Amino acid sequence: MKKNVLITGITGGLGEKTAIKFAQNGFNIIGIYNNNVKKAEIIKINIENNYDVKIKVYKCDIKNEEEIKKIHEEVKKEFIRIDVLVNNAGVCQDNALNEKSGKEFTDVLKTNLTGTFLVTKYMVNLIAYGAIINISSTNAIDTGYIESIDYDASKAGIIALTHDFAKYLAPNIRVNCLMPGWIETEMNKNISPLFKEKEINKIGLKRFAKPEEIANVIYFLASEEASYVNDAIIRVDGGKNAE
Repeated sequence: MKKNVLITGITGGLGEKTAIKFAQNGFNIIGIYNNNVKKAEIIKINIENNYDVKIKVYKCDIKNEEEIKKIHEEVKKEFIRIDVLVNNAGVCQDNALNEKSGKEFTDVLKTNLTGTFLVTKYMVNLIAYGAIINISSTNAIDTGYIESIDYDASKAGIIALTHDFAKYLAPNIRVNCLMPGWIETEMNKNISPLFKEKEINKIGLKRFAKPEEIANVIYFLASEEASYVNDAIIRVDGGKNAE
């Protein structure tokens, strides 16, 4: 019997590559997205055509508790259980501190932090034995920027959620957290070449990560090869040099 993985933010660069990585390894895919219907359908068709697995995609605003409850019931009916949950969905709204409103700050926290909490809260009762991987960021600990203060705070909160859920759900469910650094994704495509060059010079490997490289680590944490890894906060950033 195939295992099932639920991935939030499946239409993002990392979400898509994570779905492909799990499909390559025989997992059925449960994808959650918010806005990009066209991209969700493209991912669905690609996986159906190339891998012998089942895939369903669901539109859901993870800030909305009622929508999550509804998706929970649909997933329970369609898949019965979840073996792996990847809390990947996230937003970033960079702007100057004096222009950032309280609503903007709260909206980012609601998606990245509250959304991770709500998805875990409702979906965890479909996991009898398995793994949860939360996606944070190195911005949570030491590479934050004042323009993304809301994003940085939300990603720090995800680390705290990981610690609490890891203790609460052990021993049957392992909960770990990944902190990627810069990744070549749509979220980062509009940064200036000068800023990108400056950031690359801080990285030991002198480049941004490919999303596939981060997806590989996510899959490892979900696999039996990581069966003794729990409550770990793992940095994957190419080796940040001292500034």
